[in-house]
Amino acid sequence: MTLRASTGTISAPPPIPTFLEGGRSGTGPLSAEMLIVCLDPEDATETLASFLDANSIVFDAATGGPEAILGRITSVMQPLSPQPLALPSELEACSTALCAELQSMPRLKLVLTLGISAHIAVLGACGIPLSRLDFRPGEITHLPDGLLLADGCHFPTKPFPAEMMAQRRSALTELAPKIRAALRPVV
Repeated sequence: MTLRASTGTISAPPPIPTFLEGGRSGTGPLSAEMLIVCLDPEDATETLASFLDANSIVFDAATGGPEAILGRITSVMQPLSPQPLALPSELEACSTALCAELQSMPRLKLVLTLGISAHIAVLGACGIPLSRLDFRPGEITHLPDGLLLADGCHFPTKPFPAEMMAQRRSALTELAPKIRAALRPVV
C-alpha cells in the first residue's frame, strides 16, 4: 500500500517523519490491521466500548483471542494552536502526520472513520480528492491502493438527542458484520 498526503500546491511530497509508537495521540500498536480515525480517541474508546467488545476489536494482541481484530484508534488531528480556526500550515501538518501513521502500519487493511471530518482527513492523507468519494455511513469502499474505508458516524460527547444517538449506534452495529467479513473472510 502506498499512501501519500495531498498537500495542494507543493511540487514534491514532504519527507515522512520518523514515526514512533505512540507518536500521535491514539491507542493500539502500529501492527494493527484496523485503524479507527476519530476526533477524540479517548472519548471514542469509552463510547465504543460495547461495540469493540461485541466485535472482538482489541488494542492489545495479548488481550484478544485468535479471531480478535487487532486495532488502533487515532485522532483526526494532532494538537492544534489555540486559535479559533486552524491555520493552513497546521492542517497540512495534520494531513502529513496521518499519512505517516497510515504508512507506518504494514498490516493495515481497513480504516473506520467516525464522522465526516475523519473521512475527509483519511482521503487527504491518501491523496484522494474529496470530490472522488462521498461520505457514506454504513458502507465500505475499496480505495485504489486496496485499503478498505468504512464510514461510521461520529458520537458526540455533548448532550445529543437520544433518537439520533440510537440511529448512529444502529448504523455502526449494521456495519460491524461487513467489517468482520472484510477482515476475516469465510473460506
